[in-house]
Amino acid sequence: MISIKFSSPHNGANWLLTNTYARSTSLGKRDFLAWFKNIQMADDVHWLVLGDFNLCRSLDDSNKPGGNHHEIMYLFSDAISALGLVDLPLKGRRFTWSNKHLSPLLERLE
Repeated sequence: MISIKFSSPHNGANWLLTNTYARSTSLGKRDFLAWFKNIQMADDVHWLVLGDFNLCRSLDDSNKPGGNHHEIMYLFSDAISALGLVDLPLKGRRFTWSNKHLSPLLERLE
């Protein structure tokens, strides 16, 4: 996780931009989410979090059934809620990732 503080030249507002990359293993995801949920960020900080979380928030975020992601999805949504974050809507397409097979697995990874 890398964070950068910056100021808007338009209105002088200060922002904290955080880029993150979460592990792709189940244990790594649980460890990351436990850590992420407990970040202490002041309510008056304008915080933008982006990156590759390697996580889905809903079963609808995949074009194929399978995998037992229910617990991880709950933990991810719980962390987003605990941090007071807002998940920005995806515009123009339904999925953000493909395994690029002939019959691809497509997912909307956060």
